[in-house]
Amino acid sequence: MDVKKYLELQEKEIQRHKWIESEKAGRDLGVEAVIDWIQRYADQFSDAYLRNAKSS
Repeated sequence: MDVKKYLELQEKEIQRHKWIESEKAGRDLGVEAVIDWIQRYADQFSDAYLRNAKSS
């Protein structure tokens, strides 16, 4: 597994989630949105990344 690529993609997804949720809320949610992403999507993201890495 390419850890650097994994972390870069994860950071991109977290920032996208933070932006979307902050827009919905009308304010910068900051760490709150990051924690929300981790709780809601981190496991799914890891699973999908590992599946794609194995099939490459």
